[in-house]
Amino acid sequence: MRFLERLDFRINPDFLKISTSNEPTVIGMNLTCDSFILLVKIPSMLRYLLFTGFFLFSTSVWAQFTIKGKVTDAETGDPIPFANVILKGTTTGITTDFEGNYFLSPSAISDSITVSYLGYIRQTKALRKDPDQTVNFQLRPESFELEAFVFEAGENPAFEIIRRASDRRKNFDKRSLEAYETKNYTKIEIDIDNLSEDFRQRRSVQKVTSVLDSIKQLTDDEGEKILPVFFSETFSKFYYRNNPELKKEVIEKSKVTGVGITDGSTTSQITGSVFQEYNFYKNWLPILNKDFISPISDGWKTYYDYDLLDSVLIGQDTTYKLQVYPRREQDLAFTGFIWIKKADYSLKQVDLTIPKEANLNFVDRIKIQQELIPTPAGPLIPSKTRVLIKIAQVSDNTPGLLAKFYTVTDSILVNDPMETKFFNQAVELKPDYGIVESDFWEKYRPDPLSVEELAVLQMVDTLKNIPIIKFYSEGLKFFATGYKQIGKLDFGPWPEFFNYNNVEGVRLGMGLRTNYKFSKKWELKAYGAYGFQDEEWKYSASVTRILDRARWTTIQAYSSREIDQVGLEMSNLQGNSIFLAASRFGTLRSPYFSSNHGLNIQREFFKGFLMKGGLNLSQFDPLFDFYFLDKDTREYKSNFATTEIRAGIRYGRDEIIIINDNERASLGSVKWPIFEVNYARGMDLLGGDLDYQKLSLYVYHRINLGLFGVGRYELDAGKIFGEVPYPILKNHLGNETLFYTTAAFNTMNFTEFTSDRYFSIRYRQSFEGFLLNSIPLIQKLKWRLVGNVNALWGSVSDRNLANIPTVDPVGNPLNSFGRLDFGTPFLELGYGVENIFKFFRVDFFHRMTYLDNPGAKPFHVKVSAQFIL
Repeated sequence: MRFLERLDFRINPDFLKISTSNEPTVIGMNLTCDSFILLVKIPSMLRYLLFTGFFLFSTSVWAQFTIKGKVTDAETGDPIPFANVILKGTTTGITTDFEGNYFLSPSAISDSITVSYLGYIRQTKALRKDPDQTVNFQLRPESFELEAFVFEAGENPAFEIIRRASDRRKNFDKRSLEAYETKNYTKIEIDIDNLSEDFRQRRSVQKVTSVLDSIKQLTDDEGEKILPVFFSETFSKFYYRNNPELKKEVIEKSKVTGVGITDGSTTSQITGSVFQEYNFYKNWLPILNKDFISPISDGWKTYYDYDLLDSVLIGQDTTYKLQVYPRREQDLAFTGFIWIKKADYSLKQVDLTIPKEANLNFVDRIKIQQELIPTPAGPLIPSKTRVLIKIAQVSDNTPGLLAKFYTVTDSILVNDPMETKFFNQAVELKPDYGIVESDFWEKYRPDPLSVEELAVLQMVDTLKNIPIIKFYSEGLKFFATGYKQIGKLDFGPWPEFFNYNNVEGVRLGMGLRTNYKFSKKWELKAYGAYGFQDEEWKYSASVTRILDRARWTTIQAYSSREIDQVGLEMSNLQGNSIFLAASRFGTLRSPYFSSNHGLNIQREFFKGFLMKGGLNLSQFDPLFDFYFLDKDTREYKSNFATTEIRAGIRYGRDEIIIINDNERASLGSVKWPIFEVNYARGMDLLGGDLDYQKLSLYVYHRINLGLFGVGRYELDAGKIFGEVPYPILKNHLGNETLFYTTAAFNTMNFTEFTSDRYFSIRYRQSFEGFLLNSIPLIQKLKWRLVGNVNALWGSVSDRNLANIPTVDPVGNPLNSFGRLDFGTPFLELGYGVENIFKFFRVDFFHRMTYLDNPGAKPFHVKVSAQFIL
């Protein structure tokens, strides 16, 4: 009998062969393992039986050997999809799925497993000998420099792939569909991170430290501590219609919990998927009000370099995996990976990051991960999208902010458009959106909440009930909104509590308004102030009835008595309480008492189209030397009354509107300009002294100019018909301060020009990083060029000039207003640099015309502080 000496056992996927000779036996079959070798020498039949039994035993053991786990970001706790997981020393590996999970059933045995991904530090962990084990990884972000790729001969092979993908964008852009609708689940989490030890030791923070330490961290011991402050889940339906392009989201169910959140209705409107839409088939993607260039845009070669890494099978699709790099690291461009299907050059998935070097402020990282699926008509819809925005620390001793968004889309229906009237309201809340059965979320959310996310909910619920947290959160809301909510009333606005000027001396004021807790149909407002120098009371009061919230319809009655300034009327500053209060400090120019009583009504008839009308009775009582010649009595008068019937329309084709409690708030337009036309008829009825008509047009438009940044223009035109005193005319707003403002002509003096017909255009250009991003010594400073061109045409008719006396009734000279020659515009040109030390801006203005006017200066320097990304 021969003892065990040799058995050669090899696996080959193509054949199975058993030999009964005394030579080594070669065995192969279709298995996942590579090889296993054992040397035997035994008689033929016994060798065959032993080998068969050993083979069956081995196969059974290997089939049960599995490794699984999850790969997450150590700082944020977010999954890392598409990461490479490899058994060390073997070729056995896999990539993580969109949730960061992996599963291996290896044939080759290793003592450790390694995970790697671009932008993260590679990590290796030891394996146990257990047949089934779970190994999780928390990878830490790594700073890396983009390499330069030099191709000595021929074209970069990645270019042809990108060229074809870019050329076929219209075939796969979901905007080419006649219509589509989807069901969406959106999850948002906001955390405070980078909690330094100095920050944790602050007295105000120590009261929450014990709570923070008592609840499990969002990552494990390898991660960073974060303080959750907001968490929301939303189920919604999203509707899109082409020609005309319209969008709408219906919030069906929503759950919002957060520090300082008192009412979920407003918050629920902005936590849906409509604000988390990222379409890489657009040339530019708007993120945080900045425009980022897509890697497959028309101008891809101007902004990006590419590296073709591999051909990868994803599901049933063979894809090209490409790495993308910005050509200039300061540009608003992405770095990371994209996967393009080999069959039709459509996007399969993306994993892209905005690096630290990009010309952004306060943003440490923006990361977008997306999977796309084809619709029955061909164009693609993102099935899963994950976005991470990490706001950096302002200083070493301040915390940062982390915002995480996750959207899952399914139940896609295409080319069945809803009627245009359906899109009248951009975001709609179902009546029972906040009424949810106890097991609803567990039953219908696509993925169960992780242990970390459950800890987030626990922490937020705990924090918002801590007194010190309540104090700070309510304080921030008070500062931002101007009002402090106490039950059914809001008190404020705080900027008008105290003022000081040359007319009123010390001025103290206080106001209140009802909120949604009082009523969602009625809103009452009142404000009172007293000047200790003029010893006069000022007040305003209004009652508003909300008749229809879907097609925003309101009727309002109001009454007020206040101090205004010619050319700076309070009615033009409503909604900007800080600027309004600032206008009451210091020296008031051409002040007067203004009494107004009237009625307003407005209604939105269809998407973006709002009509309004009203009646206004006013009284003008000047507090400066002012007279005009009454055309009927031919006598000089200093005060007058007006009765105006008013009407207006406003149209913003793609303007995004939300209902903020009992107010209608605009979030701006996406692509098209916003138009506003107003008409007023002054009548000598109901106490009115003047007969005139006023017609005006206003247009605002934001234009994305790609490489050249963003432009914004404002058109303002109007005409006044009839003979009126100059306070009724258009008194163009100048700026004699050191500070730059977009609301005025920055080289014009206060009340320098007045017109009864006028046309103006104000254009400002933000070049972002254009030019300066390419200058080696400047690009690190992240400065950005800005430019201004402001022009004004205007004139005053002879009959209105005749009504303005040059002396008062006793012969003292009066100051006359300046006027424009319509053939010669007032023109100013400006240029400057913003983002100096992240906050400051310096503008240099040249006044080009009317240099002979009294007080005119040809050159001005304006400074300003701004908080911009």
